[in-house]
Parts: sequence; C-alpha cells; structure tokens
Amino acid sequence: MLFTSACSVLDFAAPPPLETAFNPLPPPPAPPVPSQAKPPSPEDARAEIYRWFMTHGYKSFQAEALMEHAQTESGYRACANGGPYRYLFQWSGTRLQQLESFAGYAGCPQLHTQLAFADNELRNNPKFSCFWAATTEDAAYTALRRGFGRGAC
Repeated sequence: MLFTSACSVLDFAAPPPLETAFNPLPPPPAPPVPSQAKPPSPEDARAEIYRWFMTHGYKSFQAEALMEHAQTESGYRACANGGPYRYLFQWSGTRLQQLESFAGYAGCPQLHTQLAFADNELRNNPKFSCFWAATTEDAAYTALRRGFGRGAC
C-alpha cells in the first residue's frame, strides 16, 4: 500500500469539475516589469518560494512540496538552463512558450513571475486536482511530479 501513487485511490473516478476541484484564490497581481536585476541566489530563491506560496494561500505542506520540486528541477536556480528545459521548474516546449507569453518577454522571467505562472498552472489546469486533493507533502510532491512531468493524475 505504501508504494501506490498519490492518487491511486482516486484513479477509478473521474476528476470533479474544475470549478469544484478546489476553491481558487483571486489571480495574483500582474507580474513585475522585467529588469536586468541579477537572479536571486539559490538560498534566497528557496526562502522566497516558500514565502510566496504561503502568502498566496497554499498550505505549508503544499509549499514544501513545491520547494522540493524546485530543488529537483533546478536546484532553486531561477534562471537554470538545461537545453530545452528552462528556469526554476524546468519548463519546455509549449509550457515554456506560455511562460514567456505570461511574462510578456522571452528570456528568464523574474522569480515572482515564474511563481505566479506556476500558481496559474496549478489553479487552472485540471491535471493538478491530485495536488489540491493531497493531504501530505509526499502526496503533493508525487502529484506535482505526475502533473508537471508525466501527465494527469
């Protein structure tokens, strides 16, 4: 039983309608205008990731799961570039294009912009319903890994 996925109990059922899957908060403020500021250090980014998600209505275990995901993906490096994979959460392809459109420019978006975009994905894409249904950091992290990288719950 310990080796089942975070959503295995829910795999037999269709996900709830998006509007009832969770209670979204109002959208975050518009991303800041890009600047030539140096990206934060990994240590500063780590602290800011937690603070940002906590001030935007996430539970502590959800913020911790998002921090673990950022550690796995980029080592908390906001402008990490691994070939086709870019930035804090290693976006690529269509999702990278959507991030750049969201930011309003190509290139490494400021950390707050990346976090706002991740928040937008989490709140508005039904494949993240398992993240919102999770009750532990491990389950939330597993849902993130499945949702961001390997498809729906």
